[in-house]
Amino acid sequence: MTSPLSSPKPQYPQAPRGLQSPQPPNGSRSRMVLLLAGLIVVVVVAAVVFAALLYTRGSRTASGPATTSGAPGPTPTVEPTSAASVTDPTTLTAMHAEVTRDPNDPRAKGDVNAPVVMVIYSDFACPFCTKFAQEVEPRLDDLIENGTLRIEWRDLAQVTQTSPLAAQAGIAAGKQGKFWEFHDAVYGAADPQGHPEYTEDSLVDFAEKAGVPDLERFRADMTDAATVKAVTDANQHAYSLGIKGTPFSFVNDAYIGGYRSADYVRATVLEQAALAK
Repeated sequence: MTSPLSSPKPQYPQAPRGLQSPQPPNGSRSRMVLLLAGLIVVVVVAAVVFAALLYTRGSRTASGPATTSGAPGPTPTVEPTSAASVTDPTTLTAMHAEVTRDPNDPRAKGDVNAPVVMVIYSDFACPFCTKFAQEVEPRLDDLIENGTLRIEWRDLAQVTQTSPLAAQAGIAAGKQGKFWEFHDAVYGAADPQGHPEYTEDSLVDFAEKAGVPDLERFRADMTDAATVKAVTDANQHAYSLGIKGTPFSFVNDAYIGGYRSADYVRATVLEQAALAK
């Protein structure tokens, strides 16, 4: 069999019997040799090019598919704009049990019959609680004023060693009807990047700024054993619900764990208000 890369010798027709076969002239033979040599060169070059193409394709496959201009990239993650409602009946029962709607609760604000109640667990030494108080709560004031939202405060005092003392001070201020004024004074002075430490004297100063009328009573209530126990019990209760960080809030059938923007919190409140109708 003839190799595909070689060329057979040219065959010439035989002369009739009795006559000598003519031989190709020398010039024709030279041109034929050159033609064969050129053909071999072309075949060799083609083989080299083909091998190179195979190598390039194999390298591209090994390193991953080539990027095509205009090809779609990964689908971006869409962040939710509000907290979704919980559907588990057991969880909902536990969440709803946290709402008291007590008209005499000194650490609650807003209409007792508001369609939405936010139960918020917070710490006066928590930087994200400070951020929430400074940036989010002011954006909720109109919803409190128009009767849409009620906020009920709960202590989860754990960030620093003096967090419980600050929580005790909040209870003491509430006993004189000045909890929210005290809340505003403490958070207004806090650095949202820091973890403030408190002393009895510094908390008395905040109480004075908040307009607490009887500072001696405030100091006594702040350090009273019953107040200390109330804060300890509040922490344990939050832990029993699985709440370990602040700020954390229940908003009707939804909950918000950690700090979220004012737009996110407002949207959650408004959605829950619509569902409550």
